[in-house]
Amino acid sequence: MNKNLLVKFAVVAFFPLLSFHSAYPQAGNKEYGVYQYVMQSVQGTFDEVSAAIENAAGRRLLAKVDAGAPEDCPYKVRVFVLYDSAYAQQIMAANRQTGPFAVVDRINLFEDENGIHVAVVNPHSINRTVLMDDQKYEAMTAAHLQALRNMISGALQGKASDKQYGQMRSEGYIGKTMGVMAGGRFDSKLVEQAKVPGGNWKEVAAKVRQGLSQKSKQWGMHLIYEVELPAYETVVFGTTGTPMDSKSFSIVRAGADDARDKLKCPGLAHAAAYPIEIVVAQDGDAVKVRLVEVMFRMKMYFEDAGKWAFMKNVRMPGSIQDELGEQVKTALGTK
Repeated sequence: MNKNLLVKFAVVAFFPLLSFHSAYPQAGNKEYGVYQYVMQSVQGTFDEVSAAIENAAGRRLLAKVDAGAPEDCPYKVRVFVLYDSAYAQQIMAANRQTGPFAVVDRINLFEDENGIHVAVVNPHSINRTVLMDDQKYEAMTAAHLQALRNMISGALQGKASDKQYGQMRSEGYIGKTMGVMAGGRFDSKLVEQAKVPGGNWKEVAAKVRQGLSQKSKQWGMHLIYEVELPAYETVVFGTTGTPMDSKSFSIVRAGADDARDKLKCPGLAHAAAYPIEIVVAQDGDAVKVRLVEVMFRMKMYFEDAGKWAFMKNVRMPGSIQDELGEQVKTALGTK
């Protein structure tokens, strides 16, 4: 039996027998999707809707970026990154180390055969993972999501929707695929890309900013936004690029949403998965540069692509992480 057949046999024969370990079994928890629609079939042109979102966001808008659509896809997709300082303060107070990976909001404006749609990354799903199922923040998260929805729906005309999609989860803990791939407590998935003993966080951030501003060779990663959290001596950078995003959308396709299965480029609904966060933070006498292990982050936002899709593209997350690490180390002169 050749290698490929052995792998397929292992998946079919043994995968159903493997359970995903949960560190926090909490029966009865609400189930949340990674993404949630706010409006569908929005009235106006793509650019008119984009301008309305931008105006409504006001000073909260950190960045807007056109994501890369898969080849031959005729539709547009644009991601807005928003920052609410009061909300960020609550997230950081909850967990200074993991909180930076949940302080921004991402809105996805995208087209398909059925019109123009607006969705958001669901903070319920993300916060539960990043804050490791600490349920004290459920009400805070609900209030924030509602405020975000109100901002968007107040600026647009269309069909209101609260349909969730992406991976549906009843807890924040994300288990390992086949018992070995990614998975685990969120804080154990933070990768320290660099440590600068005796460093100053602002000086290190300036160097990292410079490094991330240079587009990477394979995946086109480059700096999209940054937000400084001075009270926590922390800077969050957001980076993304094409073809990383367009390939991701081609892999996930409709995900678990059968209603999108026959659309030409269904993966655009997942565009708000990016940018990826790079965090520079003072940690005692050192400054650390951290990111979420990219394979784990892929599971956070694309797990509904299915296990076979992850297996077929198993090298992609590692190569993205290597490229980000090279940008950081080059910037800091530690390569």
